Amino acid sequence: MQAITTRKAAILFTLAATMLCASGAVAAEPCSTTPARFAIAETLWHAAEQHPVHITFTTRTEGVKMPGYLLEKYPNEMTVVLQYEFGKLNVKDDRFEVLVWFKGYPERFVVPFNAIKKFYDRTELKCSGS
Repeated sequence: MQAITTRKAAILFTLAATMLCASGAVAAEPCSTTPARFAIAETLWHAAEQHPVHITFTTRTEGVKMPGYLLEKYPNEMTVVLQYEFGKLNVKDDRFEVLVWFKGYPERFVVPFNAIKKFYDRTELKCSGS
């Protein structure tokens, strides 16, 4: 009888864990950790190979550099997608720099890793928060 109860508990635990993972309730690693920063840097290099990467960052974090008109439009946070219209990607230890085209014109962005709120590789959330 105890073996059946233990088996039922194990099945329920497995089901609950599966549901939590599927629902996204398990939080991604903070983007400010060293492993997350290495993953971000590595993934950004793949973006140069037509691999879409979505990056949401706070625009007012110290060290963020972006055009003033975009800062006015996105005073708190902004999401950029690196896939086709970007260039001069440069990944440093603490930040990345990139040119992103808006309405046919290249605009320079500098984004420290600690400004990143969410980082998606394709549709998979790699890290969130700071």
